[in-house]
Amino acid sequence: MKDISEKRLSDYMAEQIADEILSGRIPGGSQLKQEELAEAFEASRIPIREAFQILENQGLIIRLATRRITVTELDEEQICLIYSMISEMTKKALNSLKHSKKTEELYERITTPGLLGEVQPAEAMCDLVENEYIKRLLRNASDSYIRFALSTGRHKEEIKEERNKLTELLKNGELKKAEKALDAYFKLLAKAVNEERGMNE
Repeated sequence: MKDISEKRLSDYMAEQIADEILSGRIPGGSQLKQEELAEAFEASRIPIREAFQILENQGLIIRLATRRITVTELDEEQICLIYSMISEMTKKALNSLKHSKKTEELYERITTPGLLGEVQPAEAMCDLVENEYIKRLLRNASDSYIRFALSTGRHKEEIKEERNKLTELLKNGELKKAEKALDAYFKLLAKAVNEERGMNE
């Protein structure tokens, strides 16, 4: 993940608002107003508009025909579905890396700590996948849903264990088993988010 100093103001705002939505502190169906958010962030409306664009791309807000901005309705089932879809997308990316013979490079990226600690699987794949559409989906998932799940601190040891299992399987070239490890990893992320949301309801 990028350091805050490297982020544009709009990226930082989008991240903060995304956390409030995913945590359930901003309930689904709520209206977001540029003026109120600009005041809260002590910023102009321009970065707020840019942040809205990011959040819309991440599926966290909806821009209505009336130009009102509302928060996407998320429940436990929806959260599980989102992380399941991210898992499927990550497995597709893994398969594309297998065909382009980049799984060894993926292993190296995951096992080399970044400036902000461990590099997560979807984040490591972002730079290696050649398909721009998949790359964009992975980046959106990594910048919002995955980042937030990890930030909760819930199931930290289990998540780390699944990540280590995945790393070992990649090292040994056991890609079918690696796909199962990805499923288990993303189920834990969904569980962490739903537990966090349960605390804020």
